[in-house]
Amino acid sequence: MNKIENWYYGITKGQKIFIYLVSTALVPVFGIGLLPLAILIYLELGLRGNNQ
Repeated sequence: MNKIENWYYGITKGQKIFIYLVSTALVPVFGIGLLPLAILIYLELGLRGNNQ
């Protein structure tokens, strides 16, 4: 999971918002957006926990 965490820490806030929007848009269409969305939320919560 380190590669994903390193990638997530390196992207900008605008890129994070874009990824969340794309994942959220894919949920009603195919349901395939749920897994990436869950991973992104997990990474965001981990980022907040490391900053404190």
